[in-house]
Amino acid sequence: MKLLFITPTLPHSRVFSGSIVIHHRMRLLAQRGYTLGLATFLKPGDESFLDEVRAFAPEIETRPFPPPPSPQRNLRCQVFGPVPWPLCRFYDPQMSACIGEMIARSRYDAAIAEFTAMGQYLFENPYLPAVRRVISVHGCVATALRKSIQVAPYSLPSLWKRLALSRIEPWEMALYRSADLVLTLTEEERQELLAGEPNVRTAVSPYGVDVDRFRPLPGGDEAREEAICFTGFFRDEPNCDAVLWFVEKVWFPLRKRFPKLKFYVIGSSPPPSIVEWGKRNLGIIVTGEVNDMAPYLARCLIYVCPLRIGVGFSGKILQAMSAGLPVVATSRSAQGFPVEPGHNIMLADTPHLMIENISLLLADRVLRAKIADRAREMIVTRFNWPRCVDTLESALREVLT
Repeated sequence: MKLLFITPTLPHSRVFSGSIVIHHRMRLLAQRGYTLGLATFLKPGDESFLDEVRAFAPEIETRPFPPPPSPQRNLRCQVFGPVPWPLCRFYDPQMSACIGEMIARSRYDAAIAEFTAMGQYLFENPYLPAVRRVISVHGCVATALRKSIQVAPYSLPSLWKRLALSRIEPWEMALYRSADLVLTLTEEERQELLAGEPNVRTAVSPYGVDVDRFRPLPGGDEAREEAICFTGFFRDEPNCDAVLWFVEKVWFPLRKRFPKLKFYVIGSSPPPSIVEWGKRNLGIIVTGEVNDMAPYLARCLIYVCPLRIGVGFSGKILQAMSAGLPVVATSRSAQGFPVEPGHNIMLADTPHLMIENISLLLADRVLRAKIADRAREMIVTRFNWPRCVDTLESALREVLT
């Protein structure tokens, strides 16, 4: 069986967030005998990873990553463009032609667009030959906009998002209807999608984690700093909102209790509002992009995930739990997890609860170890990558055979 993956970035082994899902899906499907191809945007610096990806996807076509759109272009896209905001950020007519040529040339059985934004290349694409179309939804865009509006309903950005919803919602549902299969990361997301559009064929293909790469290091707490951390891709609004809310509402009361505590903010493209906090010598360390998340997780005592907006599955929590960190998270962050608060995770949706739960874990070494060990056991049992790819393979076979 031949599958063409369409991705926003090159799915090499050092990516994170949603893109690491793509890497492991492709790697394991290739090991199971599938022939894979890849059409992707290439970011500067990723050229060195092309040979690694060719090991499981021999046919690769790339396009330069589109430049960030200006506010004027965003407005034009929303009103007149072929693709609505915010998906116009990935609009590239030459990519449409490239994908059509690849499918015609290599006769792929199915094309899998990872992320809704890349689904545009399987929807109303005049260059697209007949092929099975699969959209892997890492988070419904319209749902994410609605949840973002709820956090600050009367702000100027929310007014723009309300305008965007009037176009993106019907466009997105039409995209999903056009597909032969729509994949979601969680059952909750699948049900949300079906509530809005019941005439869509859906399946759940969950997030996983590399339990060998992300694992507790020998030495336990003796090998760790007095530090907490958060990881993310900071071009995504939910991650930026999480850090700014945490710093403004939680960090300073927490540091009064623990004056030596550090807060690592780890991930690429942090905006100036976050970078500035890292320059003030307040215990906040903004790393920017790193080659590997695992060593940073290994040096911290606790992982915090204060997401308030957005949709999808927080794979960053899986990595932290696999690495042996107890997690303090909002209920939104833990969506889709079979977690038990107080047993394998601590949930906190207010600044006060966040401060108290982190303080308790910092002060109680035994409790930290118990929660971390239970979480690691759950991850190894239920979220290892081979098991997660089993569900993807089963869904694809139902569509293609």
